[in-house]
Amino acid sequence: VLSLMLWFLLQTATLYPGVVFGICFVLNCFIWGKHSSGAVPFPTMVALLCMWFGISLPLVYLGYYFGFRKQPYDNPVRTNQIPRQIPEQRWYMNKFVGILMAGILPFGAMFIELFFIFSVSI
Repeated sequence: VLSLMLWFLLQTATLYPGVVFGICFVLNCFIWGKHSSGAVPFPTMVALLCMWFGISLPLVYLGYYFGFRKQPYDNPVRTNQIPRQIPEQRWYMNKFVGILMAGILPFGAMFIELFFIFSVSI
């Protein structure tokens, strides 16, 4: 069980930052290949890697240690044994309506901006 916990700790500390750093490094290699001035210098990439190992990794281990030492929360209230009737949802609480409403605002903003940009006669 302890080795499994250590494996999860290692995954937590390295998986997401490692993937992000790896993608950034590969993309930066393509930029280096084109001799672009926008490429991040190699010493800066090494400095970012050292900051990751020096700051982020120990903080993950520290949070993991204190998180597992903490006692679980007790519920401050007790639940009723008799279940209550759940009311029927309103029409505007439907998932489809929520998705539609969430998409209308950004679409409308972009549509109006692009409409005025493309309607300007030069």
